[in-house]
Amino acid sequence: MGMDFLAIVLSGIGCFFALVEFSWLTVEYYGFGVAFIVFVAIILLDRVRLYEINIFMGPIWRSDRIFIALLTSFLFLLSIAFSFKVTELYAENWLMAFGISSFLAVWISRIIAREVFRGLARSGKMGRSMAIMGAGRQAQEFLSRVDRVKPYFTQIKGVFDRDHENNGSRINGYSVLGGLDDLVDAARRHEIDDIVVAMPWNEDRDVADVVERLKELPVNVFISMDLVGFQLAFRPAVGDLNELPMFEVVQRPISGWSSVLKRLEDIVLGSLALIILSPFFALSALLIKLDSPGPVLFRQARLGFNNEQFDILKFRSMYHREIPEDRVRQASKDDPRVTRIGRFIRKTSIDELPQLINVVNGSMSLVGPRPHALSHNEEFSQQVRGYFARHRVKPGITGWAQVNGLRGETDTLQKIQARVEHDIYYTDNWSLAFDLRILVMTVISVLFQKSAY
Repeated sequence: MGMDFLAIVLSGIGCFFALVEFSWLTVEYYGFGVAFIVFVAIILLDRVRLYEINIFMGPIWRSDRIFIALLTSFLFLLSIAFSFKVTELYAENWLMAFGISSFLAVWISRIIAREVFRGLARSGKMGRSMAIMGAGRQAQEFLSRVDRVKPYFTQIKGVFDRDHENNGSRINGYSVLGGLDDLVDAARRHEIDDIVVAMPWNEDRDVADVVERLKELPVNVFISMDLVGFQLAFRPAVGDLNELPMFEVVQRPISGWSSVLKRLEDIVLGSLALIILSPFFALSALLIKLDSPGPVLFRQARLGFNNEQFDILKFRSMYHREIPEDRVRQASKDDPRVTRIGRFIRKTSIDELPQLINVVNGSMSLVGPRPHALSHNEEFSQQVRGYFARHRVKPGITGWAQVNGLRGETDTLQKIQARVEHDIYYTDNWSLAFDLRILVMTVISVLFQKSAY
């Protein structure tokens, strides 16, 4: 869009200086003409879907759409000029030259951009990696369609199958790299962006189980059309993969520009909070030192985004133990392990403030699912199906579950399930406004909450 904007504007300005006598009056009228043409043209180019990647990559075959969009823009300009009786202000040679040059500029710039993108895709600097789950006839038909369509920026990583007897074999020229566990491991290593489950639809229970497992990964998951779909002209709207017969069932949360926006939110607000709250940091550290022996900060391993391990930081609120407990026990009411200062800082959530450092260094976010102790992850994942789906985004200092009364001890299965449900709702419905709403609700809940010990 920016490229088309620049091409049209430069064409109009170039034709103006080459063909029109300069004066402040001509600058005003011709400037309005160029601005009007570029504004209307961009809208029309978007309306005829010329910014979809598969159409953008074929500018030669879409020249008619470019021509019609620009011609319509000039006709609109002439209609307005005629209505206000100012058509004589626009020289015919300028209009003709501007129209031809803007069409050529847009067309040529798109051809150049296509070749640049193709070069980046071939070099591996720009593109996505796709894996196929399934090695039967359905997978073979899907891979044949991929080879015919040749989707832009998509490379097949390989095939994965539940039947380990196929390991090392080749399906339509693509290697079978392992089973479902191997696919999950590859996705967690960030080697895969998209997964297509190409399994027969009559194996509905197996397909559902595979998708449920893949829901825990930070990837896009698609289901291939059943065999009949390969015999039909099938074109669902799924971007540059629009000619592949498949449906999206799981979308990677907070991806693309949304991830950039959320990271900026964390850096800006997290850094600002660190600066403003620095006096509380110093006072809390002093009181903790005076209250009981041991370090000021408490560090503990947690699982974050994509089940990657990191050290969470808190102000120490319990008596220091040289030998840590084998299994982490959640704090309970009147817990004897909690110090006098610890009770206050836990009640007021001051103990969570050092996690702002985790936010700034990128291991956590201001808002997201709360990270649990490693032993709790193992326990909860066995009790709640799809538990690790909450790890598809970065963990947060606060979250949708916490502001809905699910903060503190999770001593029943119902509480764990409710927390997971709220966390997954957050990952599927993220927006900047949603984050800001949660942050405001957090301030209110901290002032009045009673569930932390």
